[in-house]
Amino acid sequence: MPIVILSQAKVASRPNQATLIAQSIGKGPSDRQRRGNMTSDTKVPAYVQNGIKKAAQSLQFGSGYTVDYDFRTGSHSSGCVSVVYQITLREEPREVTLLCKVPPPNVDQTLMALFEREVFVYQRLLPTFSQFQEEHDILPGTEEFIYAPTCHYAYFDAKKREGLLILEDVGRRLFGNRKKYEPIDYDHGRLAMIQLGRFHAVSLALKDQLPELFQGFQQLEDVTRDQVTTMEGFREIMELSFDQAIETLSVHEVTKKEKLNKLKTNFVEELKIVADSELSEPFCVMCHGDYSSSNVMYRYNSGFPNRLVMLDWQLTKYGSPALDFLHFMFLSTDESFRRNHYDNMLQTYHNALLGHLERLGGENATERFPLTSLMRLIKTQAKYAVSLAVLHIPMTIFKAGEEETGQEDEKEKENKGARSSEPIDAKYHSRMNGFLKDVFRLGYL
Repeated sequence: MPIVILSQAKVASRPNQATLIAQSIGKGPSDRQRRGNMTSDTKVPAYVQNGIKKAAQSLQFGSGYTVDYDFRTGSHSSGCVSVVYQITLREEPREVTLLCKVPPPNVDQTLMALFEREVFVYQRLLPTFSQFQEEHDILPGTEEFIYAPTCHYAYFDAKKREGLLILEDVGRRLFGNRKKYEPIDYDHGRLAMIQLGRFHAVSLALKDQLPELFQGFQQLEDVTRDQVTTMEGFREIMELSFDQAIETLSVHEVTKKEKLNKLKTNFVEELKIVADSELSEPFCVMCHGDYSSSNVMYRYNSGFPNRLVMLDWQLTKYGSPALDFLHFMFLSTDESFRRNHYDNMLQTYHNALLGHLERLGGENATERFPLTSLMRLIKTQAKYAVSLAVLHIPMTIFKAGEEETGQEDEKEKENKGARSSEPIDAKYHSRMNGFLKDVFRLGYL
């Protein structure tokens, strides 16, 4: 069974990242160039030049700095939503490396909306969260502080179809990716749950203490819901995804197949129900929207993860906290992890949320968000997790295969090429079947 159809279609429809960079910036993918204060003949767009200049000023560079551009692909790739490349500012004796994110060329309106949302998050949401924490003596550099890359410049103009984010390169602070498409282990998962709980706690505290300020964030709905559900071919892709998932069940699991087929028929309506934040009040928070192991980076102490930074905020929205929890637990873990640690992760997340809420001045935190309410929200949003997983698990398996293959030498890849689909199919069957087992075991479907 060709379970990678969706993933291959996605990859095939997306231009090579090097091509995107070349088209967006006007340079070849491996070009490196240094220009003092970016003279007018450079091919870098004027709005990017202006942004780099302002970022340099914010970092207190003088007039003699130079800029070294690195358009090579690699760890700085951010998929089809944005193009990422590296710049290095130099002025003796200082040197600072930053990442520039711009929209891909000829991008459609939906992807521009996603880029605009991330700019908003870096311009307004994250600075507000940081200031609020600092006002409660939770300072940058402390374990409790919510981490995201420092933003040195953010700009978006819908009419000109221009957007730019200039961010710190967190790799310079020794944050790194584990194998981001492989299932998470306990230590990484625990830290992810702690930071997620703290992140959601800031929303609840702000909503209670500064409701007028927070009201501006409550208007942030799902950027892509209406566009995706009405997109040509989307229903067919989802139905194929459900059919592939159902095939991982045994012939005797008739009732489970019936429930999945019912969800397959009604998944658009279910997604609209999930998007109604009123159903989850008064517990709604600002959700990351795409909280998974592929969108976080870790820093380590003696081999154990002790710091986490959240990346890629394009899908941030106001909604149920259960959405982020389910997204991570069902897309970043496998059956073994959930069977051994699911209850622990739920408690870890909830304890971290309550603890941070109290540090932020929240009174009666347990009454503000009881564990029973969280469990109710999770059950309410579970059908969202199922619909999401049947689409994304095959993509994740395919990307993990690409990541693994990329580490092999060319000769080894040639020898394994004809056999590559078999292990991918087997991994898909194991991961999807395990996911469905847990959904039914936990009573979510």
